[in-house]
Amino acid sequence: MSGSNGILSVPSEHLPGLIVLVVVSPLLWVTLSTLRSMARAGSARASQLLKRYDALSFTAKAVLFATLVGALVHAAIIPTHWADERVTAILFIIDAAAFLVAFYWTFTNRNHWRAVSVAITGGTAIAYSIYILCGWETMDLVGLLTTTIEFAATLMVVSPVLSSSPSREHRVALAALPLALATLLGTGAIASATTATVAQSSPSSHATSSMSMAPSATPSSTKPLSLATISPAGPITWPDTTMAMAPGMKMAIPDCTAQPTAAQQRAAVSLVDQTVRATARFTSLAAAKAAGYVPLTPTGQKIVHYINPSIYRQGEKLSPASIPVLVYVNTAHGAVLSAAMYLMPQGAGTSDLPQPGGCLTQWHVHTDLCIGDGKVVGTDQAGSCAAGSFNRVTPPMMHVWMTPVTGGPLAPDPSARSEVLGALRVPTLSQPNGTA
Repeated sequence: MSGSNGILSVPSEHLPGLIVLVVVSPLLWVTLSTLRSMARAGSARASQLLKRYDALSFTAKAVLFATLVGALVHAAIIPTHWADERVTAILFIIDAAAFLVAFYWTFTNRNHWRAVSVAITGGTAIAYSIYILCGWETMDLVGLLTTTIEFAATLMVVSPVLSSSPSREHRVALAALPLALATLLGTGAIASATTATVAQSSPSSHATSSMSMAPSATPSSTKPLSLATISPAGPITWPDTTMAMAPGMKMAIPDCTAQPTAAQQRAAVSLVDQTVRATARFTSLAAAKAAGYVPLTPTGQKIVHYINPSIYRQGEKLSPASIPVLVYVNTAHGAVLSAAMYLMPQGAGTSDLPQPGGCLTQWHVHTDLCIGDGKVVGTDQAGSCAAGSFNRVTPPMMHVWMTPVTGGPLAPDPSARSEVLGALRVPTLSQPNGTA
């Protein structure tokens, strides 16, 4: 199950949370049974705790269960996110602490325990739904079950039905659980449908917008091409309708519109196929790290670049045997190898750019990146770089894509959304990566 797709999948980093969900109910049953045995044996402390617990309403007990589940599940997955996704791990620490506060507030029957519990359990459920709808996270079994429990407790607390008796509270609970589950499943279905729609429509819409911005010097005699490759990104196509650069980017050689020759077509296909074969082992992020690749851009983001400083210092310009940069996309099922990136040595001019595939193999540069401590730390779109970093035009670069992005395997500038959607469309690894 750990490597499968869909809502019933469990990413490896969420496995501790699943274990918590499995053991929490029997563990609570054993704990309460032990307390009752201790109380019968004369333990004053056990009697005091049971008296306080038994005095709570069924709704309050449901809140206790939900907040305890939320705290334990979030705490369990902190270690699996700490090394590669530090910000997320810190948020989980905050979540776990908040759930424990709600648990204590409810157990001690303090004033406004209902408001506190709704703010924490309901707020977490809403935040999770937003993450799913925005595509920042993919729904899996652990998230679905945990949030269903939290959301059901919220619905019980805010129920318009007067719960003046245990039987009525039981009926509210029986209604709240399926309603919470249906709401979350619907949220997941909407997110999946939106992703599928964008994935199906983005190639044509991107091509249309790019064609309107493509260089007007394209010869009217251009012959369309579609060259098969072994890349999951599909065939290399010509004319290339993806040459319109986003702000902060530009083609190293603008207006390259010459029809590729037969030799150039073969060379472009060979470059893609050799690159895909050379990077096959780096579908494993651990293998890439072991080979010397280190983060070039901030980790934990949706798209992360890893550079091999040793390979880059060798100064190779376009060799599948010496690929300096790898691009990973973070998904709910771990990091996915999205592209290999060739990067020219510092100071290389346009006359040095190898283009074995002619205009099929084009280079581009970034003009808006902020560099600090040898890494990309942001952009200067706000007008300046942050203290300690500076703007520098990058050396020319060329991507070879291994996921089905808009524009094919040699697209210079697919959108970030296209990269994310492409990563979601490739099969999940039998041993999923952690977060890049």
